[in-house]
Amino acid sequence: MSAEVEDKFLELCSKHPTGLSQARLESDLGYPINEALLVINKLVKEGRIKFIQNSDGSTSYKEVTNLEEQSKIRGLTADDMLVYQLIEQSNDKGTWTKEIRTQTNLQQTQVTKILKVLETRNLIKAVKTINMDINIINDRKAIAGRKKVYMAYNVEPSREVTGGSLYGGSQSLDEELISAMKLSCNSFISNKGAADLTEIMNYMKKTGEQDLTMEDIQTLVNSLIYDGLIEEMRDTRSTNMYGRRMGVIYKPTKTIIPENHFTKMPCGVCPVFSLCADEGEITPKKCVYFQQWLNQEDLEF
Repeated sequence: MSAEVEDKFLELCSKHPTGLSQARLESDLGYPINEALLVINKLVKEGRIKFIQNSDGSTSYKEVTNLEEQSKIRGLTADDMLVYQLIEQSNDKGTWTKEIRTQTNLQQTQVTKILKVLETRNLIKAVKTINMDINIINDRKAIAGRKKVYMAYNVEPSREVTGGSLYGGSQSLDEELISAMKLSCNSFISNKGAADLTEIMNYMKKTGEQDLTMEDIQTLVNSLIYDGLIEEMRDTRSTNMYGRRMGVIYKPTKTIIPENHFTKMPCGVCPVFSLCADEGEITPKKCVYFQQWLNQEDLEF
């Protein structure tokens, strides 16, 4: 009887490749649901089907036909599969442990164990994002670091996660590249007298920076503004007989901004500066970045 139930269940799965709902299973299977559950548990352990948690809280079942994927998910528990599915659904943005805990109601120790199992099987991978993750403890203590997200093993992280062309493979700013591009942007603006983002983008692409987006150009331009090298103004240049441009252009600055040494020291850009005190977990004495800065070492913030 179990073989017949299994064949019927797999037949239903093949008819619903995006997922066989629990309601459809109960109405179309034609066998007692307790027998179906025995078959489902067997197929899950063999890696031949996987659970799908729907947005409304219901459960669906999907057949796994790829033999390699079957071997990877074989033996996973229902909690393992639930976490794996949530990570798969996050696509190229990824999801982090707090979101997994919230959506699964699992404890941190359980989530950590499951993530390790899924990583070992090359089902998921951890990716450090360009964003800083600040965890507040007891309202006073804080630990800042790069936020780590998890995504399916074969998925390429989005630019939002990796930072795109301005970041290296370790998701840290490529300082040499940025300096060179800032110099190129500043030279173009100075020689032209004034330029908008589109003109700067076209120039940078001609110099070989094909991967830059408009957001990257805006970041470079903002950095030049902060350096006091260029300034922003309304674009009133004539375009044609029908009107004038009403956007924004950038031109060499006439006002030299005095150098602010405070921004060069760790305290000036510290994300937990407000939590720093003479005593406690966060103090100047315990700050490794402050000590390295005193020793004149090159840092990344």
